[in-house]
Amino acid sequence: MIGALLSRMAFVAANVIVMIILHGNSRQWWPKIPYLSLRDESVGEHTRLLFNTLAVVTVGQALIGRLPRARWLPRVLTLGVIPALLPGLIWLGQRGLRLKGSIAERYNLALVPILPIAAVVVEDRLAAALTDADEAVSAPVDR
Repeated sequence: MIGALLSRMAFVAANVIVMIILHGNSRQWWPKIPYLSLRDESVGEHTRLLFNTLAVVTVGQALIGRLPRARWLPRVLTLGVIPALLPGLIWLGQRGLRLKGSIAERYNLALVPILPIAAVVVEDRLAAALTDADEAVSAPVDR
């Protein structure tokens, strides 16, 4: 239980760090990473950045052996679901809530840890659903 919690916290922390590295800004002292880094401030680029962040952390986890095979399919599905939510969340802040200035910046900054946390929740739910489906398929039918 504690190990799973620490693993989830490490996933969130790794995503935040990778997102900061890939996002960059005009004052960054490290070079932008070709293709993975943010090119401009558009919604599409931020969606791509979120996907790249989740993908880089996933590949890193797989390479060091921290991503069990049973989690591969849920993680791949999560890689599609979470970035797909970002345009709606950005729209909510800009048009729905009409956030401006520093409040809008705080909203956007709050999304940085919230999105990986949401990814953990989605992945856990998908893993549980897929495990239940596998058990239902493999269970013998009583007649």
